[in-house]
Amino acid sequence: MLKSLASLRFVFAFLVFLHHIDVLQDALGHAFFYALSGFILSYVYAERFAEQKISLSRFLKLRLSRLYPLYVLTLLAAVPLSLGFLASNAEQWMLQFVANLFMLQSFIPNAEYYFAFNSLGWSISDLFFFYTLFPVLLCGFRKYTHRSICGLFSLFFLLILSLMYIIPQELQHWFFYINPLLRLFDFALGMLLYQLLKKASFGRFDSRFTWYESGSLVLLVIFYTSAALFPKVLRYSVYYWLPMLAVIGVFAQQKGALSKLLSKPVFLFLGNLSFGFYLWHQLILRYARRAVNHFEITLADWQFYSMSFMLILLVCYFSYRFFELPMKQKLRRHF
Repeated sequence: MLKSLASLRFVFAFLVFLHHIDVLQDALGHAFFYALSGFILSYVYAERFAEQKISLSRFLKLRLSRLYPLYVLTLLAAVPLSLGFLASNAEQWMLQFVANLFMLQSFIPNAEYYFAFNSLGWSISDLFFFYTLFPVLLCGFRKYTHRSICGLFSLFFLLILSLMYIIPQELQHWFFYINPLLRLFDFALGMLLYQLLKKASFGRFDSRFTWYESGSLVLLVIFYTSAALFPKVLRYSVYYWLPMLAVIGVFAQQKGALSKLLSKPVFLFLGNLSFGFYLWHQLILRYARRAVNHFEITLADWQFYSMSFMLILLVCYFSYRFFELPMKQKLRRHF
């Protein structure tokens, strides 16, 4: 288990929260989560697929048992927030619901679909699409040399940059930020990073890596503070690839003091809550805002967001303890 990366999931889920309360200008978490998923799945499953110890159907069932129960629960929890739209346009509401239920919303270039209900569900739609292609990508990594694959990624990088001048502005948010076909490269980069590092020793303490870990975080901060110098369309995905890969690659080796700190039980506990925190936080913010407005409660922004954060953590704990874990265990017994 790569404990430091498990804990970092919560850190980046919290950064998504900060973006949604307008503290951060860019959503830093998605590029990290996609690349991290590619890296972790390669770490866990690459050899198992190579040795034919696991099938695609088994792999997808295992991933569904982790993602889908909470995904559906938060989808249903978002339904009351959409009843006004249901009353005015029942047909479109049903189409949106079906697209979200089957995790297809991110393929539809319309914010009324990919942001419908739980507006973070689009990223789970992306993830499951990546999972279906994971064995195919693994075959490509085994078949071709690292040099060939890096060359191919360089060509795709240039293609993406070229498309930024071609795609109409009104479609850029979907095409470069939501679109699973493009965000697949974030995931594949994580897989490539694992291929480059898989012969490294993981976990043996090396004091030099404390500096490397600190340096990777400083690099991310530099990229973020310089982001305003670059167009928004670049920051939707490719801009943050380098610092995210640096953070994942360095912390995956678990050799520095910061990795050891992140391996402490309290951080691992928060890492376990990260998926719930990610899916619940915006819904709870929306419900909390409605409650505050309904009861005419006067709160400063910092008070509202601090109380909401504590409520989100509480909901995440109960969700993880009494829903996510039992559902995952129950489903996996049947697979």
